[in-house]
Amino acid sequence: MADTTIQTPFNHADYAGFWVRFFAACIDLIVYLPFYYGVKAVFPQGYDWYAETVFGVFALITYAMFFASRMKGSPGMYLLRFHICKADGSRVSLSRALFWGITSTIGMLICCAGVVYLQSRFDLNAVQDLLISCRAENLTEADCAREIETVVNIPYQNFVEIYYAAAGLAVFLLIIWALSIALPKDKIGFHNLICQTRFVKGRG
Repeated sequence: MADTTIQTPFNHADYAGFWVRFFAACIDLIVYLPFYYGVKAVFPQGYDWYAETVFGVFALITYAMFFASRMKGSPGMYLLRFHICKADGSRVSLSRALFWGITSTIGMLICCAGVVYLQSRFDLNAVQDLLISCRAENLTEADCAREIETVVNIPYQNFVEIYYAAAGLAVFLLIIWALSIALPKDKIGFHNLICQTRFVKGRG
């Protein structure tokens, strides 16, 4: 039987690890923040979901274009000197880069499903405004419980339990995702395994 194993030109030391990828994502976040607030400024108040959807599509497409370009990566990846490629070391196509972005987005939504539910179920901005007002008046959250209940329409204690359960689930799943990158020798992660891509040191 013929050997169908993909032969890569990389050693384990050539793969970009978790922390350099994390810091690259932080740089990308800073780069994209002006576009995020620019998109939000276009939409009237109360249309946050539409604005965030438009920005998400914009970020997904531009990220894929960066991956498929000569940079072979996002601005943060380029600055920190690593790039994306297929498992055999060749450049990714735009379609594969889009697939990478889509699978990463789906993975993030799964990890943060509880937080997404909170955002859709409760007016968290109103809750945050109430909490800020409470702190300004040197009041505790418990002192503002009744006001918060008028916003969330459930008992305050139930809201707190749901909030911490959602946050805890998100942290747990994100840690698992991070370990899927940090522990394997090729630093692959779930999304790269699905897309058959790798992050490799150097600008390619």
